[in-house]
Amino acid sequence: MPLKERGKHILKNLDAYFAGFMFAVTMVLVIVNVFSRYFFNKPIAWCDEVSTSCFVYTVFVGAAWCLRTRQHVGVDLLVERLPFGARKIVHLLTDCVILVLNSYITYLSVLYLQSSKAKTMPIMKISMNYVNAALLIGFGLMAIYSLIHCVEDIKDIAADRGKEAHS
Repeated sequence: MPLKERGKHILKNLDAYFAGFMFAVTMVLVIVNVFSRYFFNKPIAWCDEVSTSCFVYTVFVGAAWCLRTRQHVGVDLLVERLPFGARKIVHLLTDCVILVLNSYITYLSVLYLQSSKAKTMPIMKISMNYVNAALLIGFGLMAIYSLIHCVEDIKDIAADRGKEAHS
């Protein structure tokens, strides 16, 4: 893959790469800490805080990636039995509900960050907002991706109506 295409691919999938990197850091830190505790009887105190923080980012940014790629688990048994047009409407309504919920939780994340400025990690003594920002980033991305899905759904429905009109 040429360098320019590789760069576009990485930027397009930055959420997936970031979540994967955070998961890898989490795993390495947990393994190192277990090894240190078991063989040297000296756990690394800050390791738990950093690995937990990385895992929080893995979860929220990873959830955003799952939403973007429509990888979340869903029960579509009834939806798949609907006629094609009705199925598209249900998908649009579902994406609109997800957009509203993610937007509201993004707003609540902002409020939570504002209210938790004074909280610090017990060992590292840094603000918990560095960890709590994962909520804002994750749900903010999910709100953006939900909006994109809604726009795509509307375009699909409009395209289908255009095809029907020409038939």
